[in-house]
Amino acid sequence: MNLNRSQHPEYKNIEDINIPSPKKIFLDNGIETHVVNAGTQDIVKIDITFNAGSWHQEKALIATTVNEMLTEGTINLTSQQISEKLDFFGAFINAQPTKDFGNLSLYTLKKHLSETIKILEDIIKNPVFAENELQTFLSKRKQKFQIELEKVTNIARQEFNEQLFGKNHPYGIKTKIEDYDKVNKSDIVQFHDLYYNSENCKIILSGKIDNSVIELVNNHFGNNDWGNKNKIASINESNIGQSVMESFIEKKNVTQSAIRLGKIIINKNHPDFHKLNVVNTILGGYFGSRLMKTIREERGYTYGIGSALVSLKREGFFVILSEVGADVSQNAITDILDEIRKLREKKVDIDELNLVKNYMLGDLLRSFDGPFEISSSYKSIIELGIESDFYHKALQSIKTITPDEIILIANKYLQEDTLIRTIAGKYN
Repeated sequence: MNLNRSQHPEYKNIEDINIPSPKKIFLDNGIETHVVNAGTQDIVKIDITFNAGSWHQEKALIATTVNEMLTEGTINLTSQQISEKLDFFGAFINAQPTKDFGNLSLYTLKKHLSETIKILEDIIKNPVFAENELQTFLSKRKQKFQIELEKVTNIARQEFNEQLFGKNHPYGIKTKIEDYDKVNKSDIVQFHDLYYNSENCKIILSGKIDNSVIELVNNHFGNNDWGNKNKIASINESNIGQSVMESFIEKKNVTQSAIRLGKIIINKNHPDFHKLNVVNTILGGYFGSRLMKTIREERGYTYGIGSALVSLKREGFFVILSEVGADVSQNAITDILDEIRKLREKKVDIDELNLVKNYMLGDLLRSFDGPFEISSSYKSIIELGIESDFYHKALQSIKTITPDEIILIANKYLQEDTLIRTIAGKYN
């Protein structure tokens, strides 16, 4: 077969996507559980999500420390024994603390689930937070934090969040180096007792899930209430502070400056989200985006630039982020704002729109390619309490959005003068 490499392969539009929906069940004690029975391999993933993110903490670092230290020893097993047992069974447990949630994920062969689920249960219900393990953990994290704060991208991230939400808002509070010295065991134990319980979690099962798997999960997590039975006090909704529109943090002797532009915006709960996501993709949501073409390819200011819609439980925000040459940061911001203006004022060419639609449909298709991908896709909307038709609505919005709708959405949400600006490094 002779190939003409001067011509790109013909592509076809993705007409439809089979989007599976997880089955919703409840364990005997009422824990909401979502089941994704898919795939051909005898593997199982258990995600347990607790409403125990940093939003709920009264002192910095408590939520993250609790979540990540669960595997550092229980009343039955040392941290070394936990690691050895998981290695023996070819399994692993991953902790994923966020601003809203404390997550634990167990990946295991189905044939070993009866053993590995015992470890998962033990670390959730019976952690000891040994003082020596806690101090070692905090020392390592403190050293890592000091190193990370030398990077302009991390400086810009913290500053940007504070600008958006305010310095006293749970989403905006900056972590400081001295915060690591203020964490103590009593705070850790108290936070775990309050938030890691059967009334404050959801479970997602994915992989080869049959009645035997559900029965095992129910036996270990659903037979009885567990953890502190006291009701969690309602968290007072924090008001967003007055936004600081522009901030510059100087860092000498750097070759690149980190820049962020953005604003508080709708999250996945809003009916406009899917169409705004198309607008975002055109602007900076994939490698062929307008920002990549202008800021990277044409201007040569950066190796990479992107934009994103970030959905938190209580808020959402839009952000454009990049690291650009330290001597062109102001020029880069000017060109970024110009691309947003063009998106608001000039209709998107139909060929460009079709390219973006095909990219997004392909990306959506990949989101459901396998049981773990399916569970990860649904996890983000299950946590936010969004109905399971979310992705069907996304599919329809991508397929039907028009150039006129794109201008309307861009003008509704992306006015240049409403964007907060953060620069860490040099400002030229």
